[in-house]
Amino acid sequence: MSVQTASNVPLKIEWDDSVVIVFSFDSPSGGRAFCGFLHQILAVQLVQGTQTQINAALAAVQQTGIQLSLDPQTWVETVKNGSRGSGTATVVFDDSTSVPYTTQTNQSFQLQILFSVTG
Repeated sequence: MSVQTASNVPLKIEWDDSVVIVFSFDSPSGGRAFCGFLHQILAVQLVQGTQTQINAALAAVQQTGIQLSLDPQTWVETVKNGSRGSGTATVVFDDSTSVPYTTQTNQSFQLQILFSVTG
């Protein structure tokens, strides 16, 4: 694994279908690098409970729950701002590991492992 930092580079949005966003930038080692991530908002809620009838008018109810949500909106906005006009971003990624991704329109990308995007 080789972690690289591309500092203050302009970004180009290659694909965005509101589920996956793929962007590219100039890699410090030369050439063009591609990264992407899911940006569909995920929200999961699990609730479990019990009810015990004590008498005709009184019941004991116990309920527990957990809610998890994912909001990658800050990364989406960073990528969008980095692709506009004079916008730039700093991307931390692994240049030795990539994952193939094919879009719905049959475009293929080799996505580098993305650690962070700021800007």
